[in-house]
Amino acid sequence: MGDTKLTEKKLIDIAPVPGVESHVGLLLASLERGTKEWMGELGKVGPERIVWQPFEGGHSIGALILHNADVEAFWLHDVAAHQPLSAEEAAALMGEQTNQYGVSWPTPPKKPLSWYVERMQSVRSRTLDLIVPMTDPAAEHMHGDTFFTLRWLLHHVITHEAYHGGQAVLLKLMQAKGSRAE
Repeated sequence: MGDTKLTEKKLIDIAPVPGVESHVGLLLASLERGTKEWMGELGKVGPERIVWQPFEGGHSIGALILHNADVEAFWLHDVAAHQPLSAEEAAALMGEQTNQYGVSWPTPPKKPLSWYVERMQSVRSRTLDLIVPMTDPAAEHMHGDTFFTLRWLLHHVITHEAYHGGQAVLLKLMQAKGSRAE
């Protein structure tokens, strides 16, 4: 027989967070992996690019990062764990100024990307502290007159972050290509 080359198997996986109920652990690991992926795609972004909005009141990379952190804190800290952000934390995430459905986004502070990453990491660290001890993925958490399972809350935060993370990456690409919405 000819030269047969055996190839090494390449495996990509997401392992649940160790020591956590398996469904919750897998969802938390998926959230973290998703964040690393879109932030990796975003790469290095200077303060000018972080605050750039393609139109007045439009999205910016910085506002999207803060919004992702704010939504994670709302659903996982406030709704799931009954631990809302402090007034100072909430103000830094600009949630009260953001109207995503009305496409009215605030201009975020002109800070380095590391400032935004620190806000995200602070929220994520607290998310882990609050959610890891939860042992029932089907536990119901009420918001308004609706009940949400912990599984759904985690799923919602994962998909929400992926959506807006993709928008942040697109904004960076738009800037690199010199695009401007008119």
